[in-house]
Amino acid sequence: METVKSVAQIIYYLTLSIAGPLALIEYVRSKKRDRLANEYKIYDELNNRFFEYQKIALEYYDLDILDVPNDDPSLSFDKKRKQEMVAYSILFSLFERAFLMFDHQEEKFQLRQWSGWKHFLNDFIRRQNVRTAWSLSKGTYDTGFQAFMDSKIAEVQSRLAAVAPPVPPSEPTAATTPPGILKPSIPSNSPRSA
Repeated sequence: METVKSVAQIIYYLTLSIAGPLALIEYVRSKKRDRLANEYKIYDELNNRFFEYQKIALEYYDLDILDVPNDDPSLSFDKKRKQEMVAYSILFSLFERAFLMFDHQEEKFQLRQWSGWKHFLNDFIRRQNVRTAWSLSKGTYDTGFQAFMDSKIAEVQSRLAAVAPPVPPSEPTAATTPPGILKPSIPSNSPRSA
């Protein structure tokens, strides 16, 4: 009987030594999930407010309420250009939200959902005006999203450069004609010889 009691105590202490750390690990994970959910809730609320602000900026594009001030002479925005900038800013915010939402999901879910977003994004960043809008406003977005966008833009630009048609060589001029090579003579009946 004493042996059964000893074995039962050993089993009891073993389960406590295993269950205690497992419970602690699960508690820490639960706290982390709660913290991430709270952070996302705060981000989501602020992002919704930012969308409202961007809609106002789109409606009242003639006001100086964009990330890029009206008094910047290097940009010389016209009405359509300012509307385009605000629209791209809204699009970047939407991509940022998707990026942050899918970043913490399981890989299987990411592959199903985020792949469509990346395809859509790749189509957009092929446009020079989208890349310009990003370079002007990227400082207002999440740093992880900034790094992601910059790498995607660099990737797209390298692909575009690889498929760009080669520039035909120009005709040699007097300045570019290597020494020892005779320049073609101009016929005496050409207008330049007169």
